[in-house]
Amino acid sequence: MVDEHFKDVLAPFAITIVAGVALLPRLRRIYECHQERYNLRKITVQKNAQNENEEIKISGIFIHPVKSLRPVSVGQAYLDHLGLEDDRGIMICQPTPNQTFDPNQATHRFVTQRQCPALATITASIPVEVSSIFSKKKKIVQLSSKNSAKVSIDVSRWSLLNYPVRYRVGIWDDIVDVVDVGDEAASFVQAIMKTDEDSFQDVRVVSLIPGVTKRYNDERYLPKAARNPITGGVPKVSLTDGFPILVASEESLSELNNQLKIRGKSTLPMSRFRPNIVLKGQTKAFEEDTWKAIQIGGKNGPILHIVKGCPRCKQSCTDQLTGVRSSEPVETLTKFRALGSSKEDVYFAQNAILQAPLLCNKTLISVGDSVTVLTTGDPVWDIDSVKAE
Repeated sequence: MVDEHFKDVLAPFAITIVAGVALLPRLRRIYECHQERYNLRKITVQKNAQNENEEIKISGIFIHPVKSLRPVSVGQAYLDHLGLEDDRGIMICQPTPNQTFDPNQATHRFVTQRQCPALATITASIPVEVSSIFSKKKKIVQLSSKNSAKVSIDVSRWSLLNYPVRYRVGIWDDIVDVVDVGDEAASFVQAIMKTDEDSFQDVRVVSLIPGVTKRYNDERYLPKAARNPITGGVPKVSLTDGFPILVASEESLSELNNQLKIRGKSTLPMSRFRPNIVLKGQTKAFEEDTWKAIQIGGKNGPILHIVKGCPRCKQSCTDQLTGVRSSEPVETLTKFRALGSSKEDVYFAQNAILQAPLLCNKTLISVGDSVTVLTTGDPVWDIDSVKAE
């Protein structure tokens, strides 16, 4: 009886101890996150006290409403927990060859300009809210292309939760839950993609599902300060190739174009690299390779963590107006930007993650905003060889 009594008394304490031990790693991550954020705040105060006149400015902001279609140039945009608001929340996919699926397997695979350069000829608008007294408010994305009538996709939260068909789509090594946005959008895209190849007749257009789709940044490259400050967890990402924000430099593009001229090649526009944020005013080309944290718009502005270089593939060799593919810029980048684990791994621009604010869901950035480099360090490239798909 005594033993049973002690069991009853000690059991709650044992459970509490076990739970506490299980929570220790998470508590440590939360502590380390806030410690690093605090260190960055001190650096921000120091730089502002020195009245340093930053020459680096944002010269361009680009949103890609549909992954691998044409971007939209904007004067300002919100940064939220997934990156730029409305960026790459929709994509194109195709059924996988295997039709007997394990619950943990992908039913579909993502499709981009790597497989179909003609996608560069399709324009997707930024979502616009449309009100009606007879129906629920809609949020419309329009797809358009030369010689094709426009098609509208309703991406309002209510509609995305109620579209009937859902898939599990593979994006590189990730598998994400998405919703099919309908036959009209699919037929529109199929007609254009089939000009490249007949095998695209079964492609579908899909979207993130609010509150359902869960995809996370690669933890191997995640700085401590970029973790969720409340849970210590890994921040989420949309339907991008891997990271939420891509930062590019005009000075680096200028150096690439100089190298192209030396080789007797034509210069290329920034659109080839499909960045989200373009900067101007660096003292030298590819200076961004060594950045670790930057702040936009002064001491109270958002902080971006520069996590790794962006590997370039044949998609950057696709003209973003015509869909015509060539050998550049990858051929020339191989001569001076082969920096990864293989000689085929060439890099241009840097992937970045927003340091989540504590008190708000999103923050505004604008063309012309100043950019302050807070910390620097050794460049980071891919741990594994770059995959082609």
